[in-house]
Amino acid sequence: MRIFNNMRLLQILDSLLLTSLLGVITLLTWISLTDVSTKAEHNLQASTVSLQAAYDAFQQQITLETRIDKQRQAFDRLDEEFSTFANNPENNAENPSKIKEHSYLLQRYSQELIEVWPKNSLPELKSDYEKTVGIMLELANEMTRVSSDRWPQIVIAASNTANQARQLMKEMESLDDTTGEQIGLAIQASIHSNMDSATLMTERLNSIKSNALWEMLLLMVILIISRLYFSTRFQHITRTAQTAQQVAEDAVKTKARFLATMSHEIRTPMNGVIGMTRLLMNTPMSKKQTDFVESIYLSGEHLLTVINDVLDFSKIEAGKLDLKREPLEIRACIEEVLNLLSSKALEKNLELAYAVDTSIPLFIEGDTVRVRQILTNLLGNAIKFTHQGEITILVMPSYQQGDEYELEFQINDTGNGIPTDRLENIFEQFSQADDPLSPSNEGTGLGLAISRRLVNMMEGEIWAESTLNVGSRFHFTIKTRKAEGKLKPFLYPDIPEIIGKRILIVENSSINQQALQDFCLSWGAITEAYASSNEAIARISTGQRYDICLIDSNLPNASAIDFATYVRSHYNKQELPLILIAPPNDPHPKEIVHELFNLYLTKPITRSRLFDSLMTVLGKLNLVTTRPEQFLLKLGERLPLSILLVEDNPINQIVAASILDEIAYKADIAENGLQALQALHKKPYDVIFMDMQMPEMDGLEATRRIRADFPTERQPIIIAMTANAMESDKRECLAAGMNDYISKPVLPSAVEAVLKHWCSKPSTTIPTKNTTQEHHHETTCA
Repeated sequence: MRIFNNMRLLQILDSLLLTSLLGVITLLTWISLTDVSTKAEHNLQASTVSLQAAYDAFQQQITLETRIDKQRQAFDRLDEEFSTFANNPENNAENPSKIKEHSYLLQRYSQELIEVWPKNSLPELKSDYEKTVGIMLELANEMTRVSSDRWPQIVIAASNTANQARQLMKEMESLDDTTGEQIGLAIQASIHSNMDSATLMTERLNSIKSNALWEMLLLMVILIISRLYFSTRFQHITRTAQTAQQVAEDAVKTKARFLATMSHEIRTPMNGVIGMTRLLMNTPMSKKQTDFVESIYLSGEHLLTVINDVLDFSKIEAGKLDLKREPLEIRACIEEVLNLLSSKALEKNLELAYAVDTSIPLFIEGDTVRVRQILTNLLGNAIKFTHQGEITILVMPSYQQGDEYELEFQINDTGNGIPTDRLENIFEQFSQADDPLSPSNEGTGLGLAISRRLVNMMEGEIWAESTLNVGSRFHFTIKTRKAEGKLKPFLYPDIPEIIGKRILIVENSSINQQALQDFCLSWGAITEAYASSNEAIARISTGQRYDICLIDSNLPNASAIDFATYVRSHYNKQELPLILIAPPNDPHPKEIVHELFNLYLTKPITRSRLFDSLMTVLGKLNLVTTRPEQFLLKLGERLPLSILLVEDNPINQIVAASILDEIAYKADIAENGLQALQALHKKPYDVIFMDMQMPEMDGLEATRRIRADFPTERQPIIIAMTANAMESDKRECLAAGMNDYISKPVLPSAVEAVLKHWCSKPSTTIPTKNTTQEHHHETTCA
């Protein structure tokens, strides 16, 4: 049955069946026990009534016996009193006190006895008794009224009446028997009622036990059948799910292999396209040719971004993207992003600025690369959809407890905004909130989706707010903690040469103004900030002295040139140094700028450049991170190395050799791993740039052979230079014994950085054949 092929539906049906059966048994048991309880209660009530009747009859019997005894005693005493009174010559009719007293008691006891006389029991005896009592009382009255000569007759009559009363008393004892019989009947009725109740309860309990047994057997049979059926369906579904899982895993592996293969196959020609285009840009060309070549270069860069987005997304989907926990300098990370994207912002004359709350420590724990990737995606989108105004980055703590932080990042732009109906979906994969004024279908639509995944991995959230024709604001949070890192010169607080210096800041951007103040205050300066040159001129005109002035090139009202002209009319360059903060394409004439200002600080503003500028105008060049004289030389002139390039693609050979030539290195070339081994046997090399996929012998096998065959003093630094860009490819290279890894397309900066890293140290890490653990030895790179 197809309806039972759904695992969730099977679980629900199984649970419903079990619950229903248990409910039926519970209901039947409850009904049976309720019936037994009701009948037992009725029997108990009947038994209670019988026992109460027996108790009442018993109490009545006791009372009756007591009052009969009192009555008998009253007759006897009154009879004795008659004889005593008649035989005493001193008594007379005026002194019958004892007879009256005893006659009163007889009358009272008689009434009490009549009150407890059982209803409808021996009515003739009751009538005779009442007559006898009346006669006895009448004799007592006569005794007080007649003369003494009649007393003997009354005494005889009283004695006869007393004897008659005694006879009646004996007959009254049958009343006790009647009452006792009633007691016995009541007790017997109670016993029979209890026996009937116990028998009934036993029968009902046996019935319940029997029914419960059959019901449990029925339940067990039904459950066994249902379990057999459902377990069969479960097994079928489980096998189907396992098969589907296997198919999915195979699909993931196939997708991974496909992505790795396509990445390699695309990156290999891209390395040639981008590399040769960059070389072509360094040759003399006409303006039209230059425009064409730049278009090719930008298209190649865009294609590389697409590939990187797809690879990152596939890593996240496969759960193979791990975040690092390393000291992260958040301000430097933002500055790197601003520097990276400043050229794009410059094309649109957009202002870029950032500010980080001063309560946030210099270093936090995080993954620098991934935080930079999120910021690059969000800032790149803001630049793409903003055509005038400014884009700012704000960082503030949304939560802090001890060294634990939750930081909130805000990326604000002054673009056209995002429609409300698209705002909810912009973080979905392959979704784009296109601006009609921007090129359509630009990008993969994965940037924001990747950013959301990365933010979620950092235990944060990401969301957006937007107002049409006003701008957008993207927020994201990350959870982190304070970390310790190595401080650069401009990161130290309270620089002695800057402490106490009065710095005037003239900046109309509130974010830039805040950033400049934060930087200067952290070094110990005293700052004053104004949003216009008029305010600053008014302040200077009061006679207030400053050590340095920082002036933005784009000021309202009076221009920066007008402000500088006013200052120079009162102070020379040594008395009040002026630093102009301007974009690289600042329109002010360079001659006038050079005449009025001491230094030119290029936007976007970074701490290092601001620090260098301040220290320069203060004349403290010993603290400035200047480039030594030798750094004017190319790397190959400062750090001679013998280099072997192992690459099978002719175009990539030209590109890599040209890159090395730019930094003054001449490389020998081998077309595969076998030729590399042969070349290394003939001549020692300091560095080998090794491709991975080559004919005859690939780069991995060649590296393993080099690590195994050559002595320690002949071991070169081996750098992978490959189009295989997956993380697994990098791990595979390092596991084979390579020192480092560069993915194609190769940039000169990456080549120069890796050579500086591995060959500018007195000792270098050389992985062994079968491990990536570090071992140090002296090399010619020292």
